[in-house]
Amino acid sequence: MVRFNYPYYPFQWYKNGNPASGSAGAFNYKVQRAGDQLQAFCWLGPWCMENTRQVDSAQFPFGEEGLRQAESWLKERFDGVSREVLEAPLDVLGAEPWSPPEKEEEEDEAPF
Repeated sequence: MVRFNYPYYPFQWYKNGNPASGSAGAFNYKVQRAGDQLQAFCWLGPWCMENTRQVDSAQFPFGEEGLRQAESWLKERFDGVSREVLEAPLDVLGAEPWSPPEKEEEEDEAPF
């Protein structure tokens, strides 16, 4: 049975700009400082956040209370995912990661 256990890091970890990340089955998460906020992310699947199409995020006040709120938010998201999805084998070799569409190049030519 897959369980969500947020790792303990002293708050100084976040003050220094370090992220905390991990996974529980197919559920992945990351929490990091974003200025005067904590930003939490979660997504499903075998790929990193940058190669996943759907990533949920939320911001919380930067502080001990905000960290508890971020952990609670992640736990709620984890609890909202079915056990079948969480415990399904991750098909890393049979699936391609998502890639964002390439930006269209702008023309540098003058109209005349």
